[in-house]
This record gives sequence, structure tokens and C-alpha cells, in this order.
Amino acid sequence: MTEPVKSRAYNSPVRREQAQRTRRRILDAAADLFVANGYGATSMRAVAEAAQVAPDTVYATFGSKGRLLTALIDVRLVPGGVSIFDRPEVAEMKRERDPRRLLRMFARDYAAMAERVRPVSEVLRTAKAVDPEMAAIRDEIEGHRFAYMESVVKLLAKRSKLRVPARRAAHIMWALASPDVGRMLCDVQGWTAAEYAEWLERTLADSLLATA
Repeated sequence: MTEPVKSRAYNSPVRREQAQRTRRRILDAAADLFVANGYGATSMRAVAEAAQVAPDTVYATFGSKGRLLTALIDVRLVPGGVSIFDRPEVAEMKRERDPRRLLRMFARDYAAMAERVRPVSEVLRTAKAVDPEMAAIRDEIEGHRFAYMESVVKLLAKRSKLRVPARRAAHIMWALASPDVGRMLCDVQGWTAAEYAEWLERTLADSLLATA
């Protein structure tokens, strides 16, 4: 008796790669439309048409327009798809013993991330005016951003006496390294990413380190 032909596993490497390519195509299309037209004027159907997929595929992949924007911010923030805490740049900061050099590393890394994220971060900033869901999503993202700042402050506190308590130091870093400050300095005033990084390093050192 002839053995039945075994079907390939549904979750094959080829299918996973196809799904990843589709996801990237949707994110690229969404980025172009969000930045060009704004959040409110960009529909999921328009994203689907630009990505050359069915609207159901966009919904199945991301769930909602708000989560599509969140995923776009995530991939711009950390292109490799890992947690922001697990990146090589963070591992390098953990190995650095000098607090001022640690702040230099943080500032340069953060300025580079901000340059990638700022166009879509601006979309998020204005999206809550047209979609109540986006206010909660922005709060969620700001919570993650604060947790990252707090982790950097903990590294600093192990290497240097701080001018203020660690929690207050995290508040200061969170405010100085905010997307709004980066937008005003770089997009409005025309600073380069290198100039922004140098300012951020110097300002954080003066604000946080007892002996800058």
C-alpha cells in the first residue's frame, strides 16, 4: 500500500520568511503614508493597497491602526527586533566604568535612535487628537522609555555619586532626552544628530553627576 504523502508543516521556514517579508512591506508602506498624510488620513485599506496585500492581512498582522503605528516605532527604535535592553550598545554601557564615558555612549546611541524614530514619533504625538486609543498607547511607550532611562541611571549610580536621588535623576534624563526636545533642536532648529548628542551628554553630566 502506498504511503500517504506527508504535508509540509504549516509553520515552515519558508512561510515564516514570507510572513516577515509581508510584515516589512506593510511597515514600510505605513511609514510613508503616516509621515506624508498623518495618522488620521491614513487608513488601513490605504496601507494595504500601498503594500500590495489584502486589508485582512494588515488587520491579521497588526490588529489595529494604533498597533501598526506602535510596531513601526518599535522597528525604528530597535531594527534588529530585540528588546532595547538586550542590544549590544547597552551591553557596552554596562561594561563601561567611567560615568562620563557612559553618558557619552548613551547620548550618542540615543541620538541615533531618535533620528530613526522621530518622524513616526511625531505622528504618534498628534494621533491622540483623532484616536482616543493612541493616548493610552503613547502613555505605554513613555512608560517603556522611562524604564530605559531608569536602568541607565542605575548604572550611573554604581559608578558615581549623583546630584539628586536616583528616581529624580531618571525624571531629569527622561525629560531632557524626550522626543519633543529632540524634535525642537533637530527638526526645528536644524541641529545635527552629533550636535544633539554632544549637548545631551554635557547637559546630563552637569545635571546628574556630583563631579561632572
